[in-house]
Parts: sequence; C-alpha cells; structure tokens
Amino acid sequence: MKVVWVLLLVTGYGVDEFDTKSLGGYDTMAQCYLASTQIFWENMPINQEALCIRVEYMDNDSDD
Repeated sequence: MKVVWVLLLVTGYGVDEFDTKSLGGYDTMAQCYLASTQIFWENMPINQEALCIRVEYMDNDSDD
C-alpha cells in the first residue's frame, strides 16, 4: 500500500450534489497545498473548492 496526497477540485451544484475531479497526486501535504495555491491562487471559481485528501492505494511496484 502507498499513501499519496490528492488535490481534488470539488464543484457544488446545490446542497447535496457535487462533482469531483482529481488534479494530481503528491508525496506530501505541503506539496499538495503548494500546487493548489499555484493553480488557483485567489481566483477560485464560485461553487468550487480545491482540497487535499490523503489516499491509500495499491502500488503495483511494491512487493507487499
């Protein structure tokens, strides 16, 4: 298993309807946060938010 930080773009279409789009994976929270500020800075579109989430996944290259 490997853990990465994924930068997600979340778009809200009301109180209970959302879409998500992965914008990239990073080794650390700091790298993910930095990427979010470089992509959006202060120009985040309305009804959208970028967030970093820690994700565990199967790494095919590992021998675990």
